[in-house]
Amino acid sequence: MELRHLRYFLTVAEEQSFTRAAEKLFTAQPSLSQQIKDLEQEVGVALFERSARKVILTDEGHAFLIHAKQALESSKLAVAAARQVAQQKNNQIHIGFLNVAEIKLMPGILAQLKTTIPDLKIHLHSLTCSEQIQGLKNAELDLSFTRYELQHPDYENIHLMSEQIYLVALDSLHPADRPLKLQELKNHTLIMCEQNASPVFYEELNDIIPFDQQSHDQMLWVTNVMQHLNLINMGMGFSFVPEYLLKFLNPQVKIIQTDTVLPELGLYAGYAKNARNTALNLIIKALKQDHAVTEGKYA
Repeated sequence: MELRHLRYFLTVAEEQSFTRAAEKLFTAQPSLSQQIKDLEQEVGVALFERSARKVILTDEGHAFLIHAKQALESSKLAVAAARQVAQQKNNQIHIGFLNVAEIKLMPGILAQLKTTIPDLKIHLHSLTCSEQIQGLKNAELDLSFTRYELQHPDYENIHLMSEQIYLVALDSLHPADRPLKLQELKNHTLIMCEQNASPVFYEELNDIIPFDQQSHDQMLWVTNVMQHLNLINMGMGFSFVPEYLLKFLNPQVKIIQTDTVLPELGLYAGYAKNARNTALNLIIKALKQDHAVTEGKYA
């Protein structure tokens, strides 16, 4: 039995369709069907009930599913452990980051690493939050800087900072000094990051301004920070930005008070608990010290 068979089995169970599973796995449907038949023959029982409309697990399939998930998870952990040892032996570290971390944290971290471990190979990866979390789980990253607080027993987090979100726009779009009711944004063009590009930012704002209630022709969706800033500075609409971006806005762009308190965004450092990377441990120690000092200021 190969891990490939288990991945195929789990995808079919999840999609309840050979067609959708084949598309997700980037393979041909006849080949996928044959792989599942081979697996069932090896196990000695039928794992799926097939019909014209959908494919569902048999009782035997449900029992097999539990252990198939565990086997795949164990295989990922085995690969991750091997990669971590290899990276330690090669004296290197892989760091994932968002723009806010690049601006506020990375200069100090890189300077310290270069001073303390001058021959260290540093690999920097500008990735979305979701990509970084996946990179950590695959041991492709040693450290991530994301908006997520990882909820997993194998990983730890350091809460580094919280940032206020602000509503902004070119002064000519809202020349009055009065607060703006968020409901009024339905009458204006709204610039917003796509959910995949910035999921936590999207979710925090979607809770108070459901974007599916906005008119499609009044939404401008962006996928990166530069697009976001350019459209705001060009006066293309209202938008929300975290605090660190305020200094990159034109002087003609102003903060607009709202009738609703806007949420804050956290920034977290995430890493594996069992990591033995010397450079990573150095960074973690420094981040924890800085965090303790920052917390003390506001205690």
